[in-house]
Amino acid sequence: MKLILAMLVAGLLVSCSTFNKFSPRYPASYGKDLSGSYLGVADYKFGHRGPNNAATRLYLHEIEGEQGSYYALIHEYVNLLNMMPEYVAASKAPALNKIIGYLKKITKKLEVYKMVPTKNIGEFHFYPVKVEGEKIVSIKIEKPRKLILKKENGSESPLIGAVITSNGKKKQPKEIFFPMEKDKKYNGIQYTLANFVYKKIGLDSTWRKEFLPGPYLSAYGRLDDVVLDLKSDKSQHFGNFKLNPKMAKKSKRRRRRMFTNKKSAFLNGKFEAIEPQDGMFLFRPVEADKGTISVLSGRIGLFVDIFDATEVLNQDVVELILVDPAKPEDFLMYYEHPENGEGQTAE
Repeated sequence: MKLILAMLVAGLLVSCSTFNKFSPRYPASYGKDLSGSYLGVADYKFGHRGPNNAATRLYLHEIEGEQGSYYALIHEYVNLLNMMPEYVAASKAPALNKIIGYLKKITKKLEVYKMVPTKNIGEFHFYPVKVEGEKIVSIKIEKPRKLILKKENGSESPLIGAVITSNGKKKQPKEIFFPMEKDKKYNGIQYTLANFVYKKIGLDSTWRKEFLPGPYLSAYGRLDDVVLDLKSDKSQHFGNFKLNPKMAKKSKRRRRRMFTNKKSAFLNGKFEAIEPQDGMFLFRPVEADKGTISVLSGRIGLFVDIFDATEVLNQDVVELILVDPAKPEDFLMYYEHPENGEGQTAE
């Protein structure tokens, strides 16, 4: 009997050591770290306002000290066919922007979640987050959305063939899927175009964890319209929202239309940026008017380079996105000055 027990224990130890050898930290994700960004398709019902198959990107950052858990951004692109002329003009022929307009609509909506592994291998729950004072906390809901990985996808990318489910909330797609060959799903023109552009040019798309100082613009490439200066002083970070005197003669209606969100038009004041979670910032008022404080209250600041051309074109234009977690379409967006580089200090 003792011999049989010894053999069983030995077998268990061998199996445990084998498991730890191949997946010591990521059992829920089949032994892979999921950190990174992944292009997928948001599949909506017919009648949705916008493309029924919208290009969507999932960004994941592993949470330090919480094995297998991640902070997640679900970013839905605007109609890429509509934005492409303004993007190309800003990159190749800036003078055309004065005729066709400046790029200020890149994102349709941005959702922020905490992604937690379940007891089922290859399955995660998405929990919404909110701002409580100077903390960012997750909300445990009864029926969360799920990320379900495909165990055998024949790819180095762990999300090929994966699906993000819906929990029935309004304005959610039926599902978000990450296409794999011969899956018989319709990817749509938005995903096809985005996938082609990212691969053809060699673009990346990155969620930056660092606070990136520098001048930020009201719209992509509108170089004469700096509306936000971000600075770092040792371990402290500051943001100075300002009214551009060059635009003082613009009507209020016209000025509001020059931003991604009209709420950005008249923000004014100094804030300290604190970082309650890695790569997620809150703006604490130092000296600002009540209207500006009200607009920024409860928003999470994220540095995302949606079209990251650092490697292929040596272009580094990061977007600072101030997200209202409860209203994913009500975000503020500011565009790094293209001459700023990787977060150099603004003068």
